[in-house]
Amino acid sequence: MILVGAACGDDDDTAAQAPTNAADEGGGSDRSAALQNAELGAVLEALAQDHDRARATIGPHRLGIQAALALAPEGEPKTTEPAVGEPRPVADAVKDDIRIVWASAPESEPRLSISQHNDHDHGRDVVVADERMYTRHEHRNWYVQPLQSDIYELWLDDAQHAVHDVVSLAAPRLQLAAEAKSGEGLAGGDAIAIALSLADTTDAKRIVNDGTRAWRADAEITAVEGEIVLDARSGLWLRADVRVRYAVPGPDGRPLRGDAHIRGSVEPLSPESATAEIDNASDWQKAEPLLERTRYEVERARLLDGLAGR
Repeated sequence: MILVGAACGDDDDTAAQAPTNAADEGGGSDRSAALQNAELGAVLEALAQDHDRARATIGPHRLGIQAALALAPEGEPKTTEPAVGEPRPVADAVKDDIRIVWASAPESEPRLSISQHNDHDHGRDVVVADERMYTRHEHRNWYVQPLQSDIYELWLDDAQHAVHDVVSLAAPRLQLAAEAKSGEGLAGGDAIAIALSLADTTDAKRIVNDGTRAWRADAEITAVEGEIVLDARSGLWLRADVRVRYAVPGPDGRPLRGDAHIRGSVEPLSPESATAEIDNASDWQKAEPLLERTRYEVERARLLDGLAGR
């Protein structure tokens, strides 16, 4: 087992802040050496791989993510009623469950299902098959439309990157330990288990605060625990259970306490079982055509009987 403390070299810190897909076009580079050394940059880079890389390596598979997120102010406000225009944060929490089945063989048309539901009675189901997209919101009917874009790639990547997102949050105060797992990787290969824990000190160079994550610059990481199991060669994550607690300044002066807990698993499937799982998931085959409104230009021309200028 190899332990890595809070301090890392400059190259590791740079990789932690800007993870990229560095796998070769010919099936991916061998990441095992860097992962066995528990290098933070290598771990984040491996976790940042997109879903298209995962499915090219794994083939048909099932991916599951369970996320429990909470944020609440600490203590009582100074006054019972907020002043006019004064922000007054309230406790909020959500548990989200995501299930994805990818059934396509390489170079074939996409066939997949996405199911996302939370404990607030909101959710959606998506099936892509036969160049059509079938969608259903919670407690609604199925609708179908031609597959006109690859918007589903965004949803697949969101799930694939979930583990990376919570690990990068913990990065400024993250300690890693690696352990080889013989025969637990893809196709009977090796895997590497990465244990996560709280480091003694904070490394500000590891903070990722770009774009919508600017709030992380003021976040204090207070607890880290969990384990990630990665395929040794490709670096793709196979199992994960990571929990991070943190604190950020609140808009009314009280600190906000956050808790992010991500659990996930990836299971290779045969093409037949993956297809059957999608076909038997629900009654999406009975979907109604998506309701569409006539375009304004077409409606205007019809109502004015050609009198409208173009």
